[in-house]
Amino acid sequence: MISLLLSIVSSTIILIIFKIIERQKVDIFPPIVVNYIAASALGFTINRTSSSVSIETVTPWILISIVIGIMLIGNFYLIGNSTQKAGIGITTVAAKMSFVLPVLYSLIFDAHDIIDIKKTALILLALASVFFVIYPKKFDTERSGSILYPILIFFGLGLLDTLLKYCQHHFITDADSTLIFTSVNFTVAGIIGIAVVLFSKKSQKQLKNPKVWLIGIALGVANFGSMYFLINSLNALRFDNSLVFGINNIGIVIASVLIAIIIYKERFSKINWLGLILSLLVLLGMINILV
Repeated sequence: MISLLLSIVSSTIILIIFKIIERQKVDIFPPIVVNYIAASALGFTINRTSSSVSIETVTPWILISIVIGIMLIGNFYLIGNSTQKAGIGITTVAAKMSFVLPVLYSLIFDAHDIIDIKKTALILLALASVFFVIYPKKFDTERSGSILYPILIFFGLGLLDTLLKYCQHHFITDADSTLIFTSVNFTVAGIIGIAVVLFSKKSQKQLKNPKVWLIGIALGVANFGSMYFLINSLNALRFDNSLVFGINNIGIVIASVLIAIIIYKERFSKINWLGLILSLLVLLGMINILV
């Protein structure tokens, strides 16, 4: 449960940093590239004190890790474009609802994750609560691409978490292998990001700004923690992986809403408050099963 809590905290910090990027009027791509470089460096630095990377270690999952690395940076691109063309409301809904895909995968293919009525009901209520919490006052459906980008985000983020679940189930069984796997994923994403920067003079110029590096490094530490602790949680709570994804998602939503209310003084509608209350009840129900 500690790893799961740390994953939620890390993911929430990512959202806070994105808010800082928005308010500082910094272009998002350069900090994202720095973020993957920092996450990769952090992982391999820690790895020096635990285990070594070898061909035998990474061979079973290296191709999947390359796909994950591509998807990590690709999903950021999709989210950026969807926010502009479809609006932040429908983009957020698509992103947060995507956790249903790894949940379904875990319930169908993981023999340790047993389906029962109580668990199914909680997962369905979790979907409803997340939708209500982030339900915007108005969907901007007039913009070009308002349907395509959210659909791509739903499947892109959902497939990313499903691939993480697949690797965790078949190859990543302990903290050391999780560390190597996470580091390689971010390395691939970092290499792709650097390649893109080489063809963008604007991004190269922005990388000279110390603020970009500070934000990127902070984002990288949080990003590393988010993935590393999530995989550790899946390993530690093997019998209820579908609930791990549910708790992780709901926990992030609740934490981000509370921060929005307390720090940024954002206002929420009655349906948002209904969703928040329902989220808390579902979260308690899921934790009750795990403990």
